[in-house]
Amino acid sequence: MGSHSVESDGLAETSANFHFVTVSHPNDGKDRRIRRKARSHALKQAVERKRRAQQQSGDNFRLSSATDYSRGVVTKRDARNLVVPPRSLSASKLDPFQSLAVDSSRLQALLGDWNNTAKVRQATEPVFSVSDKLAYQNFCAVFQGGLDDPALANAIMLTLAFAATGGSIDGECLWYQSQAIGYIRERMDSLDRATSTSTIGAILLLAGVDARLGMQNQVQLHMRAVQQLLDICRVGGLYLTDGIKRAIFWQDLNASVMTGSSRVVNHTTFAELQWKRDPFLPTFFELPPGFRKLSHLLTQDFIDVLEDINALQCIREFARPSSGYLISMAHINNHQASIQSRLKGLYKASLVVECCYLAAYLCSSMLCCKVWCALVIPSHISSKLLFTLELAEKDPVWDKHPELLLWLLYIGGAFASDAVTRSGYVRALRERHSSRYTSRSTSWQKVLQIMKQFIWSDDAFIPHVKTFWKEVSV
Repeated sequence: MGSHSVESDGLAETSANFHFVTVSHPNDGKDRRIRRKARSHALKQAVERKRRAQQQSGDNFRLSSATDYSRGVVTKRDARNLVVPPRSLSASKLDPFQSLAVDSSRLQALLGDWNNTAKVRQATEPVFSVSDKLAYQNFCAVFQGGLDDPALANAIMLTLAFAATGGSIDGECLWYQSQAIGYIRERMDSLDRATSTSTIGAILLLAGVDARLGMQNQVQLHMRAVQQLLDICRVGGLYLTDGIKRAIFWQDLNASVMTGSSRVVNHTTFAELQWKRDPFLPTFFELPPGFRKLSHLLTQDFIDVLEDINALQCIREFARPSSGYLISMAHINNHQASIQSRLKGLYKASLVVECCYLAAYLCSSMLCCKVWCALVIPSHISSKLLFTLELAEKDPVWDKHPELLLWLLYIGGAFASDAVTRSGYVRALRERHSSRYTSRSTSWQKVLQIMKQFIWSDDAFIPHVKTFWKEVSV
């Protein structure tokens, strides 16, 4: 197949960058292993050229202030990894030589316009992000290379095709799924190849599709495989990127929320996701006044979580883009991870308490960046909250605390994307107004006053809740 050379600044590179592939027979050139080897070398050379160009231009560094370091916001590893991501993800960036194991033109068609295609965003999250606003978890940050692994390539095609169908499996999805599984099985025969970020990422994407389909057993099979690979990496001292660890945590948690699958990691598993309260911001970690009246019904663990959500809301309100913004987003993501991981494991003493857990989980998702708001999790939680509220309809607690019920119904309805679920909340509010509320509770100012007693954010919640209030008031 000859050789490959690259020129830089008008000077030919040394022979160390040449890569020869021996072909002993004309037909050997079609052998998949040989083609893969040549393709991998070409991609590595392209990445190296891009890295050198970034170093020369200085674009691969982002300035951080001394304040960021003094606050512990920027670590040494973070400073090394502050790479400016591409403005958008495209097939040309993933496959510059059109040599992937999948059809590049079909990949481009599925990628479409990132700014307008919410379904695609849902498909890839939380393994990697396609949004500039979540740059620390973009494709390159997670996988640190091109899309030259056939298992990962087919898994991505599966998730994109699955999103394009609106969440159903068709023939194209089945093809990509079978291809991805086949390549992963090959990897599992070799520990060196199995413990790569691309293989783990492919498994996580398969788990994400099965979680959307509600296939608990399949999800658990995938996540147990990930757990085995994590154990191998831990024993062997093998390095995994911060991004893939974050992807493992969120896929595991989200799949468990959606299917009830057993979790293989939690918020304490990875050092990169560790979070604790800031001792210099004690006023942020307070229990909202509406929950103080209910404290006798709540455990201390749940009260701690509610205080942490209140702090997340305060941080969201006061946070502004700065030189350390990317790292601050990772810190906020760790804050959210701690909240939701603990919520998932809390004991539900009653249906009313479970409703509070679900609403708290929903709020913690909607307080974060828009990428997380576009996930399927908020819609799923909203639907589950309505179901639980219906089961607890006759609980006497509502008569003593009607404001709590109003908050739960408006939070659940405002963030319900499914039309059937949303109409269920509208019906519940209209029916319960007649039995538990006076006409004073129907005005927007009165509703807003009640909502602010619990978990609330003007910036994150008002547009959604006021729109829903108008639907109820019609």
